[in-house]
Amino acid sequence: MDLLDAMPTPQARMLLASRLAKYAGCTVYIPADSKTERRIQAARRMLDNGMAPCAITDAIRTRFQVSMRTAQRDVGAARKMS
Repeated sequence: MDLLDAMPTPQARMLLASRLAKYAGCTVYIPADSKTERRIQAARRMLDNGMAPCAITDAIRTRFQVSMRTAQRDVGAARKMS
């Protein structure tokens, strides 16, 4: 209700209500803060300290609670920066 009350026009409220109805009963993921830069920075520091890429991937996955693919992508980005 707070979200609907925040809409500036009746048309905006109707559009929002129709969009919300589409996802009724579903879990919707809305990213609030991307931690990509923090993960890449951490991976870069680990590379600088001489850790192996596979060990860094495991550390990033565990520390930041991300998927293996995301951790691999972050390590790849860190390797390109080094």
